[in-house]
Amino acid sequence: MKWTVLAMTFLLSFALSAQRDLTPNSRKTAFGKRDLRNLSNYGLQFQLGPTYLMSRLENPVYEVVSNSNGFRGNFLHDPKGLLGAYAEIGMFHFPKKRSKLSLALKTVLVSYYDWGIGFKYFRGMQNVEVQFKDALGNPLGSPEVTPYQFSFGHIYGRFSLHKNIHFKTKRSREKSNFFLDNSLGLNVDYRVTTKSDGYVHPLPIVVDSVPARYSTPLHVQLHYGLGFGFRLKRGAYIIPGVRAPLLGFQMTQVVPTNSMSGGKSTFGNPSFQWFSSKYWPILIHVKYMFAFEKKQKKGCPPVEINDQDKNTQQNR
Repeated sequence: MKWTVLAMTFLLSFALSAQRDLTPNSRKTAFGKRDLRNLSNYGLQFQLGPTYLMSRLENPVYEVVSNSNGFRGNFLHDPKGLLGAYAEIGMFHFPKKRSKLSLALKTVLVSYYDWGIGFKYFRGMQNVEVQFKDALGNPLGSPEVTPYQFSFGHIYGRFSLHKNIHFKTKRSREKSNFFLDNSLGLNVDYRVTTKSDGYVHPLPIVVDSVPARYSTPLHVQLHYGLGFGFRLKRGAYIIPGVRAPLLGFQMTQVVPTNSMSGGKSTFGNPSFQWFSSKYWPILIHVKYMFAFEKKQKKGCPPVEINDQDKNTQQNR
């Protein structure tokens, strides 16, 4: 009971301190002291989290009647995603000044932009399910399921523009320490590791009707991200969220190789292709950002920011 009371007291004190004004303009900390640090408009960001390959919700069933080998029945391809992981490190930058369009529209178009390099690890599989039938169309026993698994390792570079939507407190109607983080950006991936089962369809006679295609190592994607941000203190933020590609450019091949030659280019669908299925990559992340502190010259105290600087920093 004693530990429960202590834990509740700690959580309550943390929640109350989170309601204090932590905006960069106020120069206060959660404990009410003045924060005299002179922060830069840029800093370090790093993020990590799980990856997942989304697949189609419904699988088409293919009916087969073959006179050559006497097979009669149907089959389907059932793709599934498996959990992977990724990590990234880079920098973020607050714009020093608002653009003319932003001033004309009287809104902040870009709250900040960031970039990073990292490594993604994806995993997935495809089950081929075959159901044999008799001449009357009745199932013969249970379906035969053959699994095929694969995994990829990607190195990548990313650049994103972010627009923050800040919540306001009920009493003072001032910005709270919580905000929505919307982002739109571009990432370039290159597959450096590949592990895949050899794909031999249980029914070779129908391979041509559902051909296998394999993505080449290089991918270019336009992505969107949505996060829920928390301002921990001046210049420090943590943002859990999700990111997924909207459009993509890649090339596909009939057999998997590490070469870009001999491929068929595809634009639009951002999903990876492997075996006879497509997989949409999803990244779930926790991002931490902190701004660098400017070095002060000896004998020069920190200078309070003026009103113009406050306007440009209103979303920090």
